[in-house]
Amino acid sequence: MSLWKSLRIGLLTRRLEELLKVPAHAFGFPLLRPGGLEAARRRGLLALCPSGAFFEEEGVFALDLARCVGCGRCALAYPEAVGEMRSLAVAVTRREDLVQRVDLARQRFLDPGPPPPPRPELALPTLAFREVSAGDTGLADSEVALLGNPFHDMGRFGFAVVASPRHADALVVTGPVSRNMAEALRRTYEAMPEPKGVVAVGNEAIAGGIFAGSPAVVGGVDRVVAVDVYVPGDPPRPGAILFGLLLLTGRVAQRLRGGVSPEGLTGGGA
Repeated sequence: MSLWKSLRIGLLTRRLEELLKVPAHAFGFPLLRPGGLEAARRRGLLALCPSGAFFEEEGVFALDLARCVGCGRCALAYPEAVGEMRSLAVAVTRREDLVQRVDLARQRFLDPGPPPPPRPELALPTLAFREVSAGDTGLADSEVALLGNPFHDMGRFGFAVVASPRHADALVVTGPVSRNMAEALRRTYEAMPEPKGVVAVGNEAIAGGIFAGSPAVVGGVDRVVAVDVYVPGDPPRPGAILFGLLLLTGRVAQRLRGGVSPEGLTGGGA
């Protein structure tokens, strides 16, 4: 069958449910197992993680998904302490909902409470966005570009890229904000008409990634402009970015709360 015929009859386009699944060959986001976090394993995880995504403080062991590089070493070395999430429905409206915190005494996840809902004024049937690369490696930009391919076909959800911020409903920002780009990002945001939203795409845009602490970097996007949706990943897969845009427009519900699903909070996790 020719490529054109496949496109015409829709064989390449994937349903949203399929786009939100982690491919079989890839590692999903790590998920702490509260019952398996004994002291030796915690020390091992702290020493093993190449990006410092794990940390411990006052009876709480935590994992910041916005610092995870997705290498999967933690789950391979300590399967009793770390499991895996196989969903890309990971975008959130609140930064702290990307941090899994386990109360070691109770062996349960800490619940930060209900997240703020998406802003109602951004519940638009169509959404035009302007992408800004604020100083990243280019990996997240490549994933954003894939939203327009036949598999993801973001146009069917009403999403489109525009060249000018004056025609945009939202900014999709990748990378940590370098000092050279901070003013450009701010001016781009100010040029947008109201109402306007901001989506921080990727761990670099959220927490700085490998550039965190560099004197050439201001920090995450929310250090310069207000962020409505955070999409973790290093880089995030297109399905996760698509979920973030749908969350911005209020067409899907946030899945993570305190870094885990509601089932994980009530059941103590995997």
